Amino acid sequence: MKSGRYRLYLTHLKGSRRLLLLAIIFGLVYGLAQSVGLPVLIGKILPTVFGSPAERAAPVVVFPDWLGGGAWHLPRGHEVAFAVAFLPAVFLVRGVSQFLASYFVNLAGLRVVDSVRSAVFAKLQRLHLGFFGKLPTGDLMQRLTGDVQSVRMVLVDISTDAIIQPFTLLGAVGFVVYRCLTIPGGGRFLLCLLVVPVSVFLARAIGQALHRRATLALGSAADLNGIVVENLQSPREIRAYGLQAREERRFGVASREGLRLQAKLARYDKALSPMLEIVAAAGIALAVWIGADAGMGYNDLLMIITAIYVAYEPVKKLGRMNNLIAIAEGGLTRLEEVLLAPVEVSDLPEARPLGRVQGRLAFEGLTFAYGAEPVLRDLTLAIPAGQSVALVGPSGAGKSTFVNLVPRFFDPQQGAITVDGLDLRSVRQFDLRANIALVSQEPVLFDDSILENIRLGREGATEAEVRAAARLAGALEFIESLPEGFATRVGERGARLSGGQRQRVSIARAFLKDAPILILDEATSALDTETERGIQGSLQLLMKGRTTLIVAHRFSTIRDVDRVLVFEAGRVVADGPREEVYRSNELFRRLWDNQSQGLG
Repeated sequence: MKSGRYRLYLTHLKGSRRLLLLAIIFGLVYGLAQSVGLPVLIGKILPTVFGSPAERAAPVVVFPDWLGGGAWHLPRGHEVAFAVAFLPAVFLVRGVSQFLASYFVNLAGLRVVDSVRSAVFAKLQRLHLGFFGKLPTGDLMQRLTGDVQSVRMVLVDISTDAIIQPFTLLGAVGFVVYRCLTIPGGGRFLLCLLVVPVSVFLARAIGQALHRRATLALGSAADLNGIVVENLQSPREIRAYGLQAREERRFGVASREGLRLQAKLARYDKALSPMLEIVAAAGIALAVWIGADAGMGYNDLLMIITAIYVAYEPVKKLGRMNNLIAIAEGGLTRLEEVLLAPVEVSDLPEARPLGRVQGRLAFEGLTFAYGAEPVLRDLTLAIPAGQSVALVGPSGAGKSTFVNLVPRFFDPQQGAITVDGLDLRSVRQFDLRANIALVSQEPVLFDDSILENIRLGREGATEAEVRAAARLAGALEFIESLPEGFATRVGERGARLSGGQRQRVSIARAFLKDAPILILDEATSALDTETERGIQGSLQLLMKGRTTLIVAHRFSTIRDVDRVLVFEAGRVVADGPREEVYRSNELFRRLWDNQSQGLG
């Protein structure tokens, strides 16, 4: 386990400290009742009632001189009643304290799990887009839902034993040591306690093997989850290309690999208990041999053997705890990859608030790379407020990267971007993005009502304002034709709406936001020609008076723009009005001519 690993999770314990303190107190009570109560009953209480005259006359407890000396006997005439009541009383104290310790520590653990899960989700909201490109959706889902259960395993499943069993073990070992030192020749019985370090060694060795295999098992679970996510997100393509058998094979291979790794986990995990039982039996056998050799009395021998047996149970459970921790460590490692991931795009401590901007953009010496090779190279240009600019060029030329830098989805490695003369890194991200509306090729709708999906553009907007935005987007007619109107749920990613309807809802959201900067990232490329023509009017209205950046592969959306930027290999190779760029740049002319028939 990495040093200081759990320090990462200590901040999540702040609201549960009182619960943990109560759990420790009741765990101590349980440990004493469990480790001392049964040996005292067998070795002291019952002989006083049923033993020989000498045993009946013997005191139950002899206090050492540092406690004032003296002895305590069972109340005369009530020995049987005391013996009968002793065991239920011990188990009553044991049961109540175990319940309270378990309840308080589980409640604390569940609170911590909820806090960690929320922290992981919140961190995912702050991470830059490049992080999501490195890990598939299925893997991230596994970390957020499955791997968080590793924290639950550590803090809930084993937390009760973590509180109770150490006290039980210490009580039982302490009792054995005390008895061995107070009876003649009892020192040799301390050899029986060798079962404790031997058991710890076994538990540690098995735990290390479990940790390695648990990490592999979690990776396998993430792979399986990824296959499921891909399958469920692509039902049409799978059926269209007859991929059902292929998908079943992929799932089967991944599932069997997970089964193989889980079987290995089970083999190591379940081997610990019988191995510890063998060690405990050897310790008890050693106690019997030493007792017989030393001529020890039956009651003393029985009491020590009982205490050793009581000590075996917490050793066994602590070994099981070690196994669970080893299994959980793989999940904790994967969680740390999210929790400790650097937030590459963050607000500076001195970031200033930003009100509504005019929309004047400037790019100064801009260079950006996802890896070693730059995607954009030394770009310098200015875009006046209210100007509509088309970004054209072949795939991979840097157009989408260019527009993604404006809302600070990424930060450039060199150069700067300014809005109204302010460096984007000097203002708060939330305020910056409040000034930008985005309409993308595949509009993302959430499984909520149409009303709420449009209202995402501006929280708190009235129904009348949402309705007005829908009218401007040309969406009002189809919305009102639905049985539930604006209350219609759109399904996951808007699956219950057509492509054109989803796009109109997305445009209505942008109208409602009323931001001075608008980004249209291939907003109509996924639509058929007729639907695209119907939406063009709404987009032209939306662009009016706004600084607009249009990433376009279909040039029908850029016929009336003020300016065209032609991208090639990360550079702007042409810049100017459409007609001028058409005359001066061969790349743009070729791209335009290839689509001219469609434009006609």
